Amino acid sequence: MPIRAVTFDADGTLWDFFTVAGEATARIIDRLAAEYPQFDAGVEDLVATHRQVLESSPEGSSYAGMRREAIRRFVREQVGEVEGLADQLADEFFAYRDSADRLFEDVEPMLEALPDGLILGVVTSGTTSWRRTSIGRHFGFWLAADQVGIRKPDPRVFRMAAAAAGCRPSEIVHVGDEIEADIVGAARAGAKAVLIDRERIHGDVPAADAIIESLTELPTLIEDWNRQEREGVGVGPYPEPWPDDDRLDPRLLAEGDRRNVADRYRYWRREAIVADLDEKRHPFHVAVENWKHDLNIGTVVRTANAFAAQAVHIVGLRRWNRRGAMVTDRYQHVHHHDTIEGFLDWARSEGLTVVGVDNLPGSEPIESIELPRDCVLLFGQEGTGLSDPARKAADRVVSITQFGSTRSINAGVAAGIAMHTWIRQHVL
Repeated sequence: MPIRAVTFDADGTLWDFFTVAGEATARIIDRLAAEYPQFDAGVEDLVATHRQVLESSPEGSSYAGMRREAIRRFVREQVGEVEGLADQLADEFFAYRDSADRLFEDVEPMLEALPDGLILGVVTSGTTSWRRTSIGRHFGFWLAADQVGIRKPDPRVFRMAAAAAGCRPSEIVHVGDEIEADIVGAARAGAKAVLIDRERIHGDVPAADAIIESLTELPTLIEDWNRQEREGVGVGPYPEPWPDDDRLDPRLLAEGDRRNVADRYRYWRREAIVADLDEKRHPFHVAVENWKHDLNIGTVVRTANAFAAQAVHIVGLRRWNRRGAMVTDRYQHVHHHDTIEGFLDWARSEGLTVVGVDNLPGSEPIESIELPRDCVLLFGQEGTGLSDPARKAADRVVSITQFGSTRSINAGVAAGIAMHTWIRQHVL
């Protein structure tokens, strides 16, 4: 089914609520310090009081109510009973929060680039007054926990979103930054779940249909899903009765499987696919240096998956552009090493021969040598090639023979040639 609606979490997804809340809290402290000479508490004290209120309040309590209670308790403890002061400070807190929504820089470009015709909404446990925000005009509905009485990850709130959008849950994409509340909750409701992980702190998240590092990736992701639907990629719902096989995913059996997987894995759970691949992976690894967010890494990961490499190792920056991977990183083991030295220590501990791939003086033509069976193929950054430490530490360096005017070929293409060379020599 094509995507008809997109819902977003608010705090931490659309805007930096925690920075704004911190500033609003600091304004309370500054006012109390200016008006009450005996006042000597700080921001951390009000934050601690708020935390105590959150932890001691009954489940389902209003977030706005808990914030007001924390401010009342704090004022009473630090200043004393001053009629109307706590309510006034709470009003100022919410007014500042609503006036400074502090959008993440990827929000407005994403909203402008989304395909026409999508219904947009927000599903949030936050209390921001959305009509006062700078982007409120983009949304057709806003389901806040304090108003609807249901809080994520309860799947009912996502079904309410589908009703508000006039579509089925399976036609909704929900985007959020919290695994349990946003991703698990949306998946349980039957919606597609997209994790926004700007800092790349989560790694693999099985419940997520996709993980993005910037909201600007979302429009293309939705267009790809819709294109796959139009072109009939994959298979539709499995006719009942369903096979009795615990490798199969009931959701995929019911809705169809449009994933980028081989036909033998249709309807399989992700974990089952990974487990099956783990029994078939080859003993070579692939590593790529990533000092400037190399855009080719996604292609390298996808190709490594195609040739059943043991694992891919990213050396340097943790963040990398996943688009070229076409979601294959969900089935391929991907590891990170902060430095080339740390990576080399790991390779030595595993008894792997490090084979650098670069067109360097003295390198051996890959067509004329046999690659070691237990090895790691190491590629440099696009444009600059292998770094000096990588060149010096590699057990051997091989090159790909070329016949044109360019000094080197694309790193993603080179990786594919090198991996297939290993496959020809050791598998075919």
